[in-house]
Amino acid sequence: MMNRTWGILGVFVAMAVAFVPAAWAEEGEVTVAWSVWTGWMPFRVMDQKGFLAKRAQELGVKVKLVEFKGYLESVQAFSAGKVDACAMTSMESLQPAAAGIDAVAILVNDISNGGDGVLLRKGMTVADLKGATVLLEEFSVSHYLLARCLAMNGIDENSVTIQNTPGDEAGKAFLTDDNVKAVATWNPHLYLAVEGGKGEIVFDSTKIPGEIVDLVIANGKAIKANPKAFQALVLAWYDAMEMFTNEKTRAEAVAIMAEGAGASVEDFEKMLKGTIIYTDKANARTLLQGAEFAETMRKVSDFSVKHALITDASAAIRIDVQFIPEK
Repeated sequence: MMNRTWGILGVFVAMAVAFVPAAWAEEGEVTVAWSVWTGWMPFRVMDQKGFLAKRAQELGVKVKLVEFKGYLESVQAFSAGKVDACAMTSMESLQPAAAGIDAVAILVNDISNGGDGVLLRKGMTVADLKGATVLLEEFSVSHYLLARCLAMNGIDENSVTIQNTPGDEAGKAFLTDDNVKAVATWNPHLYLAVEGGKGEIVFDSTKIPGEIVDLVIANGKAIKANPKAFQALVLAWYDAMEMFTNEKTRAEAVAIMAEGAGASVEDFEKMLKGTIIYTDKANARTLLQGAEFAETMRKVSDFSVKHALITDASAAIRIDVQFIPEK
């Protein structure tokens, strides 16, 4: 239902560090990749309600949202210069940056606030992770969450056996196979396990507030070439945010997002409870420019270097809030 995986990117060829127009883009058109995740479903609202088309027309530019079935494929497309921007986690952003791409964070989409977690069978505690086998997507946001859980509870990561399993499959295995004792995954598997009496969430992203952040990362060369296109994109995001937060239109916005995610409205509302969607412009600017986000990126960098996702500890994304209105 939902796709939140990330991992080691494919081989970075020479073209990955150059600005290469997407094969499916019209001349002068800026392309933005995204995939299905709770906090990215407003892109569907932007498209379906015509917010992006309206803003692009106002500014005299062409902007196209390109939905990818697989999240990793969208990031690889960005890394290869086939799209100009991509919705990705803060963790993932370091990999194209380490490969020499001028990766620029221009918009905050959401922060996981309980939407990612570690599930254990009822009666088990965090201490039981020592010596346990945990199903999760290796080098994924779930892997990072588990690593933070272990570190905060004084457990050596080497004492845990990781069974590399796609995040959705790990969640499904926990729900259907009682022999699976521990997984790291995300919603809807988390709340389905709890509601079904299958297990308990012993650690989730509320314990590491602000560390699992979803962003729009743009290619700096594309920004320089066509800044108005990115302005249109960000303004359209906040048009969708206005529809989402307005009591009169919220139900329609949620219905559009739920349909795009392949979920019922009821289930999507539950997913939203574990996700803080950044609807406020001032809060987005504050987050990106704040010391807490800088510290988060340091932690992400440490994890990425430790697990050989990147080799350059100095690799970093740039922050550019010029497109986020102050009010």
